[in-house]
Amino acid sequence: MILTKTDTMLEPLRILANNFLSPLLVLGIRLFMADIFFTSGLIKFKSFLNGQWDTTVYLFRDVHPLPGIPAELAAIGGTGGELVLPILLALGLFGRAGAAGLLVMTAVIQFAIPAEYGLMNADHYLWMMLLAVPLVMGPGKFSLDHLLLKFIRKS
Repeated sequence: MILTKTDTMLEPLRILANNFLSPLLVLGIRLFMADIFFTSGLIKFKSFLNGQWDTTVYLFRDVHPLPGIPAELAAIGGTGGELVLPILLALGLFGRAGAAGLLVMTAVIQFAIPAEYGLMNADHYLWMMLLAVPLVMGPGKFSLDHLLLKFIRKS
């Protein structure tokens, strides 16, 4: 009897958490992670615009080369990924794909690049965990994916 009353009293909190707080948390995670990667990509893109693309290519060739990928291709792919995927993630448009791409990029930084290049960072484990949230749960109610699904299902 007391458990039933407690459960009834807690139901409004569960509804609030499920309908507002949880989607707000996922939105916060999406925006936080998108900012990290987009800022990095923007720095690389600005170096391209300023005629300093060689610096970015140098990083992928000599500072943190990706095994088996030519530096020029890695620089273009990395920069493109850091610009496009965070936008998808932030908007929640193909949000799972954006989260998956950034998760793979983070895992490559952490595990595929040799440790002597000094890019291993404990923050990457946090990033991977945070990116797993929209990957597994979806981008949430505050996303373009959610709006598109509502529209598609009405049609």
